[in-house]
Amino acid sequence: MKKILLSLLTTLALFASSNHTAKVLETLNSGGYTYMKVQDGKNSYWIAMTQRAVKIGDTIKYSEQGWMKNFHSKTLNRTFDNILFAATVGKSVQKKASSAKPSHMQSSFQEKGTLSIAELFKNRDKYVGKKVTVKGKVTKTSQAIMKLNWIHIQDGSNFGNMDDLVFTSTQKTPKVGDVVYATGTLIKDKDFGYGYFYPVIIQEVSFKK
Repeated sequence: MKKILLSLLTTLALFASSNHTAKVLETLNSGGYTYMKVQDGKNSYWIAMTQRAVKIGDTIKYSEQGWMKNFHSKTLNRTFDNILFAATVGKSVQKKASSAKPSHMQSSFQEKGTLSIAELFKNRDKYVGKKVTVKGKVTKTSQAIMKLNWIHIQDGSNFGNMDDLVFTSTQKTPKVGDVVYATGTLIKDKDFGYGYFYPVIIQEVSFKK
């Protein structure tokens, strides 16, 4: 009983703070995410966020989005006992960010009535629950996963190394390489389970060329 209580207290202490500064011990990129093992004070654990440039030895700052137990990454074919999904992450001011791509807020395809992908990542709180339209190029498609079609779109913009936005739809999937208008509702911090977690995703999407 004492061992169980001690384990519970240790877990609660680890999960108590919502803001962290930690040192990167290991890093892996897969499936559009960066997985990092970090040293946070006396604790070490894994965190995940949308893919970005970090390296072993970097000091990073991040805020909690949510913890998941027994999380299985299909792309890594690996199960993490506990992993923290981070809503935001950045290099510490003491570290140079030369390895990170500079943010570029303008879309190569942007027109009146459309928004850039960088704008949606940067100001996602502003657009939560709202209909938005993006014009961009389809880079990847997956069909009939959890009864949805999944479409990745890029438009040449970038915010904090985030330049690939996922759209879900029940409509016919456009082809890779197609330039399309995609209109749907922006959802923030969406967790579908089974390894599908997105800080920003556009749902109930319709497409037109």
